[in-house]
Amino acid sequence: MSNDKRSVTTDALETLGTIIGENEKRDAIHLAVEPVIAGHDLKPGDHIKLVDGKAVKAMPTQGLGIVDPFIDGIVTKGERFWLVVYPRKITSLRHVWSHPEFAEADIAAAIPNKSASEVWMRAWAVEHMGDDYYGDSGDTKLSEHSAYALAIEAGHSTHIGPYESARDYIDNEWWTHWEAITGAIGKRGEYFSCSC
Repeated sequence: MSNDKRSVTTDALETLGTIIGENEKRDAIHLAVEPVIAGHDLKPGDHIKLVDGKAVKAMPTQGLGIVDPFIDGIVTKGERFWLVVYPRKITSLRHVWSHPEFAEADIAAAIPNKSASEVWMRAWAVEHMGDDYYGDSGDTKLSEHSAYALAIEAGHSTHIGPYESARDYIDNEWWTHWEAITGAIGKRGEYFSCSC
């Protein structure tokens, strides 16, 4: 908003999505966008949310944003498109934006690819979930493959079995690698239960 006391217009981003008054003037705005994959056929402007990492239709009060309204035609299941995040919902804007439902772009950019995330997660799993608590392997340690499988399953179920201390090491970096491996959206901030 201008500091000029003669002006009664507001920043367009402040009023986008509302009926505006007669004093509003031409402006330009930034809208946050996120590339997503359609979970089913969608129309431009449909309100959407993410379910299992895919964009699906939602009620406006439950959505994250809308299908790119400038697409000409239907977005078919499996196609990639821009999710346009609702105005005034992101928590920072510097052309790299933040939103509670999306992984931090700076962290994600540091992960070169799925293979690198698998290497990171395998090392994490051996360190934090590698003990054979039940003695099933005939050794005191689980194989790397078994520990890795437990770590991936933990992200799906937010249940870490007997590995109570492992939950202290599940942070944004962990979720970013888990999401790169699985292609799913993690339940960041949820409590991890154990079987103790």
